[in-house]
Amino acid sequence: MREPELAELRAFCAAATLGSIAGAARSLNVSQPALSKRLRTLEAVAGRALFERTSRGVTLTLAGTHLYRAARRLLDDADSIQVLMQNPAVATPVRMACSPAAVEGRLTPVLVDLAQVEPGLSVELITANSGLARQLVREGRSDLAIAARDANRVPAEGVMEKVIWRDEIVVAVPPGHAWLSFDEIPPAALSATPVLQRDPSSHASQLVTAALERLGLSPARPEAAIGSTTVLVARSLAAGIPALLPLVTVREYASLGLEVRRVQGLRFERDFALVWSGVLSDLPRSVQVVAEYILDLPFARSRRAGRPYRDA
Repeated sequence: MREPELAELRAFCAAATLGSIAGAARSLNVSQPALSKRLRTLEAVAGRALFERTSRGVTLTLAGTHLYRAARRLLDDADSIQVLMQNPAVATPVRMACSPAAVEGRLTPVLVDLAQVEPGLSVELITANSGLARQLVREGRSDLAIAARDANRVPAEGVMEKVIWRDEIVVAVPPGHAWLSFDEIPPAALSATPVLQRDPSSHASQLVTAALERLGLSPARPEAAIGSTTVLVARSLAAGIPALLPLVTVREYASLGLEVRRVQGLRFERDFALVWSGVLSDLPRSVQVVAEYILDLPFARSRRAGRPYRDA
């Protein structure tokens, strides 16, 4: 399942705010048929109706209400990053490849803060799974990467990395689901139940699959594989289906009703590292500034010192 496009989310939020598809089209300076097409496409991606349509206009369904709150935050972050990336003061931006979990979990506010500290700095963000992010650094197509570490992976020659935070994949359980009665979900129940998750080739999905297979369990095929956290959360809440998500993400959406559940006897923990090629001090100054800023953040210092870090 593909990720929603920003244009579709902007059309959705405009229609929700104004209560009118025609009014949203005028506010975005597009034709009404074009805007209606974007909304239909977004509903197809979400797998649910997002609007109730009447002769008086449109109102949000329950699924639409959940998506609107998340989409509004995503668009605000996207606008902030666009300002950072389009800063004309820097001819060559710093190229950074990051897994989706890193972008959505921590990196967005970091880049926004960095833009205030270093207003002349520009960052070109490349979203890629952890394996591809490392490959882009190794091949010189990205200056930096943030990627999940794999204990079984042999580091490529010349590629350096430092752990900056620990993440944990948990089960996000929507309101009304039977799993809310569990303090911890039995492994057999998780393996037998289709849930929502990211691409099965993602590090998070592979981590959960490997842990279950060590217990002799074969995970069920996912209910859906969704690349966008916003759509994944909206689908979980609208359809009442649990989802595999990073702990920091579930906490972010707790106000929408998602609750954290872990699996009995299992913890799906992983480290994320900042990755670069060669000697950091030999890289362009702009790359050093971005790397040093990230390495000096509280969660990065705590993780390298072996201390737990708790988000505020």
